[in-house]
Amino acid sequence: MVAGAGLAAEPVEKASGTTNSVTGKWTYTLEVSLDTSLDFTAEFKQDGEHVTGFVTVQELKTAIEKGRFKDGQLTFEIPREYGGVKFMSRYAGKLTGDKIVGKIVSGTAPLERNYEWEAKRTKTPAKP
Repeated sequence: MVAGAGLAAEPVEKASGTTNSVTGKWTYTLEVSLDTSLDFTAEFKQDGEHVTGFVTVQELKTAIEKGRFKDGQLTFEIPREYGGVKFMSRYAGKLTGDKIVGKIVSGTAPLERNYEWEAKRTKTPAKP
């Protein structure tokens, strides 16, 4: 009977669609203007609440800063430079299963831009 109880609990956990880690490879596309979108790849490694990793766009790989994952919420920053001006892109998102949905604030006042982002975890193929 004890073994049966353990088996019954496992599908409930999977059905909830939640995981406690953002570790892995994620992809997302941002609409940066009416006719331009950019494809991004993020690679995260989580250690407790601390998150490290990189975001790659157009072959430019940048380390994330201030990465944190707590209570299902991921936050991090990416340093950027455009036209000689340095600024930060600040990410916040909620993890649900294999998806992170949130907002990005990028730039400096008064030229800050807000974006919606939705990243999907890349599945690694099973090893034979």
